[in-house]
Amino acid sequence: MRTLIAATVLTIGASLAMADIQAPPRPGPVRKLGSGIAKIAYSSAYFVDSIYKVNKYESGTAAFSFGLVDGIAKTGTSTALGIAETATFMIPPYEPFNSKYDIPPADLKENFW
Repeated sequence: MRTLIAATVLTIGASLAMADIQAPPRPGPVRKLGSGIAKIAYSSAYFVDSIYKVNKYESGTAAFSFGLVDGIAKTGTSTALGIAETATFMIPPYEPFNSKYDIPPADLKENFW
């Protein structure tokens, strides 16, 4: 009986997790706020990651010079973007304008522009 209950709980948990993965996140103020906070919180990872990547593919001297400068630049940029997203999270995010007239209809190709 315990096995049956455990299997049922595991199946329900897996189906809920699968439903969460398959549902695409909707753009909105909460997502923008979360993105801004995450960029502020994790931007310092660029500092270490840039040094590591340059050291892995180039050399230790390049990692100490270029990797250090690149890490500082990426950290600053990500932090600034996170602050901007957090400060403006109530403003809707930019969404591109999709017109049905981007491609001319077949009968108007000659005289569309």
